[in-house]
Amino acid sequence: MKQLITQSVGAFINVTAVLFPKWNADFSFNLLCKVKRVGISEKGKEFFGRAEQTFMDIDGHSAVLHKWGTGPRSVLFMHGWLSNSQRWRNFVAHLDLKEYSVYAIDAPGHGMAEGKFLNLEVYRQALQEALQYTGSIDTLVCHSLGSLATAYAHLEAKELPIKKYVITGAPSGMDAIFVYFENTLGLSKKALGNLEGKINSILKLPHRQVSMKHFFEQVSEPLLVIHERTDRITPYRAIENALNGNTDIDTYITEGNDHNLKTPDVIEKVITFIKN
Repeated sequence: MKQLITQSVGAFINVTAVLFPKWNADFSFNLLCKVKRVGISEKGKEFFGRAEQTFMDIDGHSAVLHKWGTGPRSVLFMHGWLSNSQRWRNFVAHLDLKEYSVYAIDAPGHGMAEGKFLNLEVYRQALQEALQYTGSIDTLVCHSLGSLATAYAHLEAKELPIKKYVITGAPSGMDAIFVYFENTLGLSKKALGNLEGKINSILKLPHRQVSMKHFFEQVSEPLLVIHERTDRITPYRAIENALNGNTDIDTYITEGNDHNLKTPDVIEKVITFIKN
């Protein structure tokens, strides 16, 4: 039944792509950005309860900045799509909160943030707004869509006050999102063209420039990339190609993990990179 509904939506988009291109572009874009909220567990609620929250308005959308600790060194975490800041609970547990001030963003439509809508430009703005509160960040740690939003933010404004980066489970770029949307809904070239035009009108850069490859080529700050070799959500081969044998970038490629990348070895690798 679910597959039939998906196919019907795709067929509807393909028909309206020719008849009503502008409406079709708006409809497809809003569908792409619609968030299905993931709940907060009891442990997540306890975790958030120990933090200070700052509620941010991001171009009419809600985002939340959590803060634990009061230390002089700063760490900022950014989650992925259909996630929230509770995913970082075991990472934060390994940091001395007298030595570190630890921040995490709930993107619009996620965690404690209201709404049902998120796109890459809104997430970039959420990061920029969070940096107004946090000041310079020693390490930014991000996962999945958070990794792509970070890359986009850096490509759009290289003077970000961030000293080093941890990129985990990253999609290769906006191209990966187009491929996923095309394969899931079976969209026509006309429908994809309409969507491409809409997305380019939203982003600060042409969508083809928003890629991990361009980020890896341009970033000069210390960088750790963590990825699962068998990741089915964000395939490793694309990240391997984006890295292109760059020996200046630290990598940790896991075997037998999953896209979430929250196992003890990954946590240890991230914490070690933060502390060094």
